[in-house]
Amino acid sequence: MRNLIFDFFDDSGIPRGSRILMFYSFETEEHLGRSGILHYHVEEHRFVGPRHDQELTDAALAFLNRSGRLDERPL
Repeated sequence: MRNLIFDFFDDSGIPRGSRILMFYSFETEEHLGRSGILHYHVEEHRFVGPRHDQELTDAALAFLNRSGRLDERPL
């Protein structure tokens, strides 16, 4: 993954305290653009929905922690 970018989708209508929706985009090694939405369930401490690449979800958790959106939790 190259040029990985995350951003929040705060206008989703979902209460921020229970779930976090976030956009992601990146470029593959083959120079193909990829993007999507990740859905993080705060109380369950996990991403829900379709399975995603472990590298992507690890980077997303690091982004959530850096942004202050999650309480201090072990990754």
